[in-house]
Amino acid sequence: MANGVELRAASIRIKFVFEGKTHKPTLMLGNEPMAPTVANVKYATRLGAEIRERIKHGTFSMAEYFPASGGVASPTTVGMQLDTWLKGQRIEFATRKSYESSVRFWKAAPIDGAGVTMMGTLPLRALRHSHILTALASKPLAKGKTINNLMSVLRLACGLAVSDKLLAEDPTSEVKAAKHQKLQPDPFSAEEAERIIAALAERNDPQERNYFEFKFFTGLRSSETIALRWANVDFARAEMLISEAIVRGRAKGTKTNVARVVKLNSRALAVLQRQKAHTFLADGAVFHCPNTGRAWTREEHMTRRFWAPTLKRLGMRYRVPYSTRHSYATMMLMAGMRPAFCARQMGHSLEMFIRVYARWLDGASDDLEMARLEQSFAAKKSPESPQAFSEGRVLPMTVTSKR
Repeated sequence: MANGVELRAASIRIKFVFEGKTHKPTLMLGNEPMAPTVANVKYATRLGAEIRERIKHGTFSMAEYFPASGGVASPTTVGMQLDTWLKGQRIEFATRKSYESSVRFWKAAPIDGAGVTMMGTLPLRALRHSHILTALASKPLAKGKTINNLMSVLRLACGLAVSDKLLAEDPTSEVKAAKHQKLQPDPFSAEEAERIIAALAERNDPQERNYFEFKFFTGLRSSETIALRWANVDFARAEMLISEAIVRGRAKGTKTNVARVVKLNSRALAVLQRQKAHTFLADGAVFHCPNTGRAWTREEHMTRRFWAPTLKRLGMRYRVPYSTRHSYATMMLMAGMRPAFCARQMGHSLEMFIRVYARWLDGASDDLEMARLEQSFAAKKSPESPQAFSEGRVLPMTVTSKR
């Protein structure tokens, strides 16, 4: 028995003396004895050293390390800890689905070069920085944002383990966040928006045109537009209360969990006046599917049925319906409206709004600045200018070869 570790045919035992009594618990993984593999032996050696060190300093607890009876140790695995953490989360349906996907990845992720040992089966106390890097390496094509989302779940689960005294240190603390380039807003121009609205009016049901025109001129998130109810529209004050959203058919609070009042411009009010003829006396929802007569629950159906086909018919570069939100934000900024007001309309903090739409804050003056530059070119009459080329004042380039 080297280093207090005893290898048996199909199991591992560790030996230590506590309170004058010799203990030889068998290490378990779930309901099965821990197999004497190289990785498991290393884990058992570290565990034994850790136990003896804690006994030495008077901080060891049998209940903490070996809660099972009969002298059998069944350590918490990484998979068990992930499940424990997930069960304690009070989160929205969509967020839970995302977390569940991350948990499945970590449980099945290989942590050795041969791809035999999965992280979920690894004892939590044996989890090391190298295991995490090996697991992430199994997704070589994953984007930086995906890696960071996966790491977020593992960090939270390990953080809980530290709080519960299952771990002395967080093995994720040294894993650096992956770099990724955040996609910039890709709005439609005012002309493109009008062409889309006109095309929808020409070939589609009026309610379908109303839905997207309303999005273009309010900047609401898709989930907020679907959830909008007539009771929250105030025609007299030209405003509406945005207090809920519908995601994947389920009602929830807004993305920021803060209700806001959005002012309605003349285009948005005109849409609502037209839409009243279709749904005002129905179930309370503003926008209905014209085929079913019921409120929309998912925007994916609209995207497939008439959003994507309309853009294709117009020969317009495809952008997701969410770009209507970016379109309204940039429309407000280009009109010279105050960023603080725009941020409130969009449901953003001012800091986030400026960060996302910084390039449009001075958009109205961009053309003026470029015009000044062009004027300077004209004043200098540079021989490299397009005019110089057209007048034949630019000499052809000659190339001399070196001997």
